[in-house]
This record gives sequence, structure tokens and C-alpha cells, in this order.
Amino acid sequence: MKISQSKVRVQPFKTTPAAEKIPGKVMTSKAAAPVKKSFTSRPLSVRPVSGGDSGTNETMTSLHRIRKIALQELELIRRMKAEAVKYQQETAMKARSEAHQLVLHARLATQREIEDIIRQANEEIHKVLADIRVIRITAQEELAAQRKFTDAAKLNSMSSSMKEVFQKSLDMSIKKKKLVTIKD
Repeated sequence: MKISQSKVRVQPFKTTPAAEKIPGKVMTSKAAAPVKKSFTSRPLSVRPVSGGDSGTNETMTSLHRIRKIALQELELIRRMKAEAVKYQQETAMKARSEAHQLVLHARLATQREIEDIIRQANEEIHKVLADIRVIRITAQEELAAQRKFTDAAKLNSMSSSMKEVFQKSLDMSIKKKKLVTIKD
């Protein structure tokens, strides 16, 4: 997010007596440290103008110091703003990168799960197909055994009927022989 310079409002800088006594010192904290009030010593910017040229010089130097401090504060604020923007961009880039990595890891994990499920399904399908083959072979063997039993039963039935036919024909031939022997 960019903030145009026209929208930035800079409040007048209020210095503490301790800050004015140390030229070039920049106060960076938001709240100034508590200072004991001394009624005898006033900052140069607050002192009444006394007598001619020396008062004007003091006022001008005081104004120059205040302006210098304000410019230093403004520069510090600009640097802090630039650092904040840089930090925001780095954080956003890092967040995007981490989100991208998270999405990639999620996709990879999902892909692995899908492959695992497909592999398990294939194994189950192969097991079912093997069971079906065993059942089919068993059914074919059972059917062949049933056919053999059916053929054996048919043969047994045929042999029984043949025995009966032979028995009848044997009985008849015996009867005929008996009849022939009885007649003779």
C-alpha cells in the first residue's frame, strides 16, 4: 500500500528541554521520558526575546535547531516507512511462498493417497479375480465329476438293464433247455 506524500500530515515537533540541550540528538520513542521541570531554565525556543540582535540570533539558531531536528525526524519517519513497506512486502512474499508450499505439499499428499488407494484397489481386484478363477476351476472340476457320476449312473443303469436282458434271455434259454430236456 502506497501513501502519497500529500496525504501525510506532520505534526509540529515538540521538544523537551533535554532534547534541545543536546543538538543533533534524535528522539525516536513515542513518549518522551519524564523530565523534571525547572522554572529557571527554559528552552531557547520558549525564552522571551531579549534585547536587539543577540535575541534574534538566538531565535534563529533555535529555529534552525528545531528545523534540523524536524528534518531528522522526517527522515527517520521516511526510513521507518520504507522499512515498514519493505517488511510488509517481504512478509507478503514469504506468506505467498509458504501458502504455495502448503498447497504443493497438500497436492503431493493427495496424489500419494490417490496412488495408494488405486494400488490397494488393484490388489483387491487381483485377489477377487484370483478367487473367481479358483471358483471357476472348482466349478469346472465339480461339473466334470458330476458328468462322470452321471455317466457312471447311466452305465450302471445300462448294465443293470443289460443284466436283466441277459438274465431274461439266460432264463429263457435255460427254460428252453429244460423244456428240451424234459421233452427228450
